[in-house]
Amino acid sequence: MVATSGHRLLAPKAEAILKELLLPWATVLTPNIPEAEVLAEMKIKSLADMERAAEKIVALGPKAVLVKGGHRTEDATDILYDGKRFHYCKGRHIESTSTHGTGCSLSSAVAADLANGMTLADAVKEAKQYVFDGIAHAEPIGKGHGPIHHFYELYRKAGM
Repeated sequence: MVATSGHRLLAPKAEAILKELLLPWATVLTPNIPEAEVLAEMKIKSLADMERAAEKIVALGPKAVLVKGGHRTEDATDILYDGKRFHYCKGRHIESTSTHGTGCSLSSAVAADLANGMTLADAVKEAKQYVFDGIAHAEPIGKGHGPIHHFYELYRKAGM
């Protein structure tokens, strides 16, 4: 919905359709802070704001929401809200240009972990570690923001 640069990626009519028709089908939604601000129709400046936004987003229909904290300046704490409880997923920033696609990588990892039978909280924890490791061990490619090292764990297990 909203690029890291802050640019809106959907037309207002598409955002309305997303809220009305798609979100009620979602098991878990993984917006970054700018996307959560659009969905919740509020500014997010603190962890308490992230909680309020999560509640507003779950009220739109998804079973759970993970408001990602990568845009926070203090740390990279995410907040998972399952409609009943908040789970804080603490994280820290890494200086890296290898951050392109981190949101897609995180949501895909959560989906894969859920498909493998993990609980939502465990899937989020594992996915967050996967992305952190991918950023930490990525090789800078080209100019600008490159990809994370998606296969770091496999390389590590193979002794590479």
